[in-house]
Amino acid sequence: MIEKKGNLVRITDLSSDFIIELRYASEDNFTGVKVYQSEECWMDEHTAQILMKAQELFRKDGFRIKIWDAYRPIRAQKKFWEIMPNDDFVARPPDMTKIQKFRPTHMNGMCVDVTLTDLEGNEMEMPSPFDTMDEKASLECPLHSAEGRKNGEYLKRIMESVGFQAYECEWWHFYDVSAEPAPFSDYEI
Repeated sequence: MIEKKGNLVRITDLSSDFIIELRYASEDNFTGVKVYQSEECWMDEHTAQILMKAQELFRKDGFRIKIWDAYRPIRAQKKFWEIMPNDDFVARPPDMTKIQKFRPTHMNGMCVDVTLTDLEGNEMEMPSPFDTMDEKASLECPLHSAEGRKNGEYLKRIMESVGFQAYECEWWHFYDVSAEPAPFSDYEI
């Protein structure tokens, strides 16, 4: 049975092939505290569908996707902003009374933070660790190892081929730009 919350679906209801390691459901993140109450991974239904297409392509090459973050409630975004008010790495929480138009973000489940693993679940070398809050987070940084850059570029190429757009400041962050953005929400996770 596929459980839904508005536009959101639990990815494990659609596929068991993803590795889920929601960093904000543990203390292993830039805040140092557990922000999410659950380790369940939710995302926009269309976003989940195109992520499954990417997973098929990666699997053909011997890789799997590990998901670090997907849907994020507005309350979690507010907490992040309190800790790090820096627009390059943390989106400013929305003033819901003023929003006229929505865009793809974690707050509507239309963004994902991912990396690649081998088929056994061992992470591949990437440009930097997740949530690196400096220039090394960008795929364009010249300080990356050749292997990290190659894997980051491969991740970007496949993700963009199915309808995502990479974020230039974070190699792991992808926007679903192939569907109309859903409203932001604040479901408990």
